[in-house]
Amino acid sequence: MTRAKTYDLAPRKSTPDRDAPQGFLRFALLLLPVVGVLAAAVFAADWVERRSEASSDARARERLTLYRETLLRELEKFRYLPYLVARDPRATAVLEDPAQTEAANLFLKDLTAATGAEALYVMNAKGRTVAASNFDKASSFMGRNYAFRPYFQTAISGGEGQFFAVGATTGKPGFFFARATPEDASGRGVVVVKVDMDGLERSWRDGGETVIVSDVHGVVFLGTQDAWRYASIAPLTDMVVAAIRENRQYGGVRLSSLQEGAADAQEIAIAGTPYRQARLKVGLLDWTVHYFTPRTEIEAVRGIVWAGALTLILLYVVAMLVVRGRRLGRLTAGLKRDAAGLRDLNRRLVEEVEERRRVETELREAQSGLARASRLAAVGEMSAAVAHELNQPLAALGMFVSGARLYQARGETGAVSENLDEIDALRLRMASLTQELKRLARPGESRIETVDLRECLKTSAKLVRPRIEETGVALRLGLPEEALLASTAPLRVEQVLVNLLRNAIDACLATPDPRVEARAWRQDDQVLIEIADNGAGIPEDLRERIFEPFFSTKPAASGLGLGLAISARIVDDLGGTLAIHDSDSGGAAFVLSLPQARHAARQPGDEKREKAVLPAEREIEAT
Repeated sequence: MTRAKTYDLAPRKSTPDRDAPQGFLRFALLLLPVVGVLAAAVFAADWVERRSEASSDARARERLTLYRETLLRELEKFRYLPYLVARDPRATAVLEDPAQTEAANLFLKDLTAATGAEALYVMNAKGRTVAASNFDKASSFMGRNYAFRPYFQTAISGGEGQFFAVGATTGKPGFFFARATPEDASGRGVVVVKVDMDGLERSWRDGGETVIVSDVHGVVFLGTQDAWRYASIAPLTDMVVAAIRENRQYGGVRLSSLQEGAADAQEIAIAGTPYRQARLKVGLLDWTVHYFTPRTEIEAVRGIVWAGALTLILLYVVAMLVVRGRRLGRLTAGLKRDAAGLRDLNRRLVEEVEERRRVETELREAQSGLARASRLAAVGEMSAAVAHELNQPLAALGMFVSGARLYQARGETGAVSENLDEIDALRLRMASLTQELKRLARPGESRIETVDLRECLKTSAKLVRPRIEETGVALRLGLPEEALLASTAPLRVEQVLVNLLRNAIDACLATPDPRVEARAWRQDDQVLIEIADNGAGIPEDLRERIFEPFFSTKPAASGLGLGLAISARIVDDLGGTLAIHDSDSGGAAFVLSLPQARHAARQPGDEKREKAVLPAEREIEAT
């Protein structure tokens, strides 16, 4: 007789006095690697932060040298100009003969346009302007006295006047170079050139860095941070403020302080944001270029170090859990192998595995059938879409062919030739349209380019012109003066607009005065096109389904219900949106929104210009 194995499953009794020290020691040994990793992370974080500071300082020095050279190079282009003009009788003759004012003004205006300077003007020995390039503008310097400016005082004394200030007449900041006429000249005066620094600031701002230029007093007058302009790096004394007020260098600005610390401190906080500052003298009027690196960029490496340390600790914990789990598994494996119910469990497991295999086989067969059905449905949808989208240019072709025959019967060969050109253009469009419909399943292959969406809307209106002439619907286009640039696929946008225009025309046919209005405008970083009609509109309960394939509010013989579904798919592929709402005239309005082109970013004052343009939209009506 075989003797059965027996196991003692009762918990083993432990001795508290003996197990407690061993447990504490084992716990301490397990924590030792964690403590080591944390200690190493503290030293590593400090070391990498110091390296990051050194790297940031080196980069700041390189960038400061570059910014200083660009600033000096920009000003050096105009430094020679007042010296030459002061010796040209075409400009200085007015100092002796006021009758030469008109000739001097025209000469200075032409020279300003040729050199790219903002303004050129001539002052007499008392500081009054007797000739200026902006003589014909409301903010002209003519007759103004600038004897209080330091550049005039330096130049009339025989030196080279150099000064940066806000224009006392125009209110625009700029740099001034001044030279006096030669001592042996017939008339004594000073020639001044004003240099606009806006272009230099824009190029600096495009670099995405924080850089400013301060004058000898520490007042910021140039840089990439507009909020810091005409504020001082450190607090100014009353004497310095009085001197700046006296020569009206920065107009009537408040001259506040950006922070309370020293201007040359390496660590500085402005508006609650800490920066690491690097400085470099320009060598011109004791200017200083400041380069600021946010402390968050320098300290980001600490986060990387601590993230790595925590990852190591987590991996260590997981490894310990895995080891412990395996040890426990080995201890219980013997009991499980000898358990009476293990054989029954294995049998059920085998049956379950066989059942799962059978279900998986049936599932794969069902998936294959669904894939075939999906491909057939896609082919059917594509065929219907091709027929739907080609009906529009085919209808236009019919109109142009009828017109060509009529013009041929009349003997108007020129009109026949124009209709043939239109037919050829529609032929090319149908070929391109067919290619685009093939790409509906692969939208990323469409060619993206920067286009003016106003032209897309005009082209779409031209394509539906036969339908307009046939139905008598009035079409109004409201377009702004400035270009509405977007990076998109123009043919696909025109395809959407043609479909929306045709739907709007069909929707308002039953009204006494059918009309469709299409307008375009820019809002934030989006370009929007709205197409509205005065038809019956779309009920609220149907709007959620209006973009579904094969759903249409038209009679069954009027369409397949694919136009809006395809249009919504195209707009989504182009990164835009297509929405619907009630129009002001009671019908439906569809709004197409596309991202604006990157290089057409909004400039300061754009919002005001848009508000000025939209009320004066051009209205084009076709009946």
